[in-house]
Parts: sequence; structure tokens; C-alpha cells
Amino acid sequence: MTDLEALRSRIPGYADYGDDTARHEVDKQIRAFLGEALAAARDAVKPEGALAERLDGLLLRCEFSDQRVVRAADHARFGDALVEHIHGLDRGLMECADRVRAVAAADDLSRELDAAARLLDERFGAIADAPSR
Repeated sequence: MTDLEALRSRIPGYADYGDDTARHEVDKQIRAFLGEALAAARDAVKPEGALAERLDGLLLRCEFSDQRVVRAADHARFGDALVEHIHGLDRGLMECADRVRAVAAADDLSRELDAAARLLDERFGAIADAPSR
């Protein structure tokens, strides 16, 4: 199964990167999927202190479209290689969200928060570093 097929099988209406409007929508979809998992983990694990602050910070990143990603996507040329790379990162975020939903301990949650933040940053970087249109 390709990354795109996996994403479409789990995220209803996954917008993909076919046009400018869809690129904005897919950012919201991925963030919402991750945000729902983070909210569930907050309820299940009930983190405290610094871990709770990190979780809340990542949740905040998921609540709204990242305007840096939106601007970068508006200027980037989305060739096949970039689209495939972003599909892979989105699939990584989807799988990370699944692991976040399954965590039962603070240590596991901490690792997954790191992974999710790293994937969001890498996703932004890939789009921002793409050649301009």
C-alpha cells in the first residue's frame, strides 16, 4: 500500500496536494488527526509538569493551520518527488498519532511527542526548502 493509499484509508477525504486549496486543507486534516490523538492521550495519561506543557504546546500547534506551512506551500513547486516525500511524512504523522493513542505511560508519551514535533518540523522544512514556482 502506498503512503497516499494508507492516508486515504484512514483520513476521510484526505485532500492531497493536487492544487493550492487542497494543500491548505491537507495541513488542517493532518493536524486535526494528530490533535485528536493528543487530546485522547492527555485524558488517558494525565501528564503533569513539563510533559503536560509539551503536550499542550503540541496540541496548540494542531489547533490551527500553520501559517508558515501555508505560505511555504503557496510558493513551493510540488513535483512528484516532493509530493511523495510529504505523503511519507504525513503517513509518519498518522502512525505517530496511532502510537500516541496507545500510550499508557508518561515515558512513552514523551517519546511520541518528540516524534510528532520532529515530523511536523520536517514536513515544514521539506515544503519550505522546495524550489519556488
